[in-house]
Amino acid sequence: MIRVDLMRKPLAILLILLSAGCVSLGSKFKPVEISDQSKAMVIFYRPGDLCNITDPFYVSANEIDIVALGNDAYTAITAEPGSYSIAIKNVVTRFTKYNQGKEQFDFEAGKIYYIKYHRICKLFAPDINFVDQIQETIAHKELSKMGYTKPIIDTLSNPDRY
Repeated sequence: MIRVDLMRKPLAILLILLSAGCVSLGSKFKPVEISDQSKAMVIFYRPGDLCNITDPFYVSANEIDIVALGNDAYTAITAEPGSYSIAIKNVVTRFTKYNQGKEQFDFEAGKIYYIKYHRICKLFAPDINFVDQIQETIAHKELSKMGYTKPIIDTLSNPDRY
């Protein structure tokens, strides 16, 4: 009896830790509309994968943190029009000059952008990381299964002006 209890607790803790990054507790994605036509709406998302399953990935724009995304998670944020360098970092690279992926995006007022972070895991080689703008119809299909994560900031307001 005691041996069973000793095995249950570590197993339960292990399952909780392994699933922590898999589950997003926020509301499921619903298509968004722009309420302020003088700004852009940007949806950042991260599909679930087995690479770094429990680790959040930190999204930043022009070196300002936006959100920490777990597996199958998204966030929505408004942005002042302009050019932004979007970088993805993990727990290890968050406070260094290194990143998991970085791209430059130009956001225009009155438009909605879907920015996806995804990766290809390799067993005996470095992973390949991508930060891409995705078409709305494709993004909506992927986002339909994801949960919302509250962003760290409300609005991107530090663009590199055109």
